[in-house]
Amino acid sequence: MAETNITYKTDLGTYDLQYEDPTGQNTILTSNILYRHLSQKDIITREDTIRDSFDIVDVKYSRKIITVTGWLISDSQAHLRTLRDNFMFNLKPSEGDLTIDYGSSTIVYKATVQTINVPEEHWQITQLPFNIEFLCEPFGKASSSTTLNWTNITASPTYKTPSITGTYKAKPTITITVVSESNMTAIKFDDVTAGDWIQVSRSFDAGDSLVIDCEDETVKLNGNSEDFTGVFPQLLGGETNSITITISDTGGFNITVQVVYVPTYL
Repeated sequence: MAETNITYKTDLGTYDLQYEDPTGQNTILTSNILYRHLSQKDIITREDTIRDSFDIVDVKYSRKIITVTGWLISDSQAHLRTLRDNFMFNLKPSEGDLTIDYGSSTIVYKATVQTINVPEEHWQITQLPFNIEFLCEPFGKASSSTTLNWTNITASPTYKTPSITGTYKAKPTITITVVSESNMTAIKFDDVTAGDWIQVSRSFDAGDSLVIDCEDETVKLNGNSEDFTGVFPQLLGGETNSITITISDTGGFNITVQVVYVPTYL
C-alpha cells in the first residue's frame, strides 16, 4: 500500500518520491515502503566455557534498512531517460532526511541511499521499475517537538512524572530559568527512570538561564559554556519518567523549567 507522501531532503532540496506530474512526463509512483520492522541490533555475547550457552553482554540498535519500490512513468522514451537521470541525481547526496507520511503524522529518518536498482527491459519505453535501499539511523523522529513547562518551582526536591511520547530514548533541551534566589549554589536535573542526572554547581543569580542541550551535549549559562558533573539525560519514550529537580539554596527561590524533546521511534 502506497504512503500518502515520501520525500528525501538534502542540500539539493526536497525530492518528492510520490509525485503525479500533470504533464505526464515526470511521474514517480511509490508503491511500497518497508520501514515498520525493528532496527538491526548489534549483540555482544560472552561464551559460557562450561555450559553450552552464552551470556548477553550488551545490545545496541545500529541501523535500519528502509526499502522503497515503485515506478518512474513518463510519456516518451526520451522523457523517461531524463526522468531517470534526474531521479539518480536527486538521490546522490551522501545524507538527507527521509520523511514518511504514515497517516496521522510523519516520521523522519536520517538516511543515505545505499543502493538504487532501475532494471531496464526492451519493452519498457515509458515506465521503469525502481528499488531504493536507504541506510538509516536505527530510529526515526517526529517532525515536530513536544514541550513540557513547569513553572513556580519553589521546593527542593521537586518531583515530576511526565509521560514521554515515542518508543525510544529522546535527547531533550532543558532550560532552567532562575526567577529568584537567596544563595543558590547548584542545580541538578535527574531522570530517575533512565538513571541519568546532570548537575551544575556555581553561584546563580536571578535572571540566569541555564540551557542543557542533550542532543549537542552542551551546557551553557547565559550563552556561555559551563562545567557540569553527571551525564546528559535521555527521556525514555513510551514510559512515565520520574524526574527529580534539586536546588541547593539556603533560603527561598523560584525557578521555571522547560523541557523540549522530539519524540523518537524505533
